[in-house]
Amino acid sequence: MELVRRYSNRTDLLERLAEVRLDGHALTSAGRASGVWRVRDRLTDDEVERLIADFLAGTSKRELAPQYGLSLSSVKNLLRKHGVRRIN
Repeated sequence: MELVRRYSNRTDLLERLAEVRLDGHALTSAGRASGVWRVRDRLTDDEVERLIADFLAGTSKRELAPQYGLSLSSVKNLLRKHGVRRIN
């Protein structure tokens, strides 16, 4: 994040920046909220099972992504992680 880079040379400002909260989560040194974007934090186990069932029933990955509030790559990674493949 450009803001963090600019503030990193000013210790007085960097300390104040470190106290800033983003949606109630502390910023990491990389400028991202800690752990907010992990898929396991966004979907329950039941939602993951439904996503897998929807995929196996024929719903495309591109359709599943917005339906579950994920990126296409997150859907692909989730299915791969669970060893799910659709047999044609």
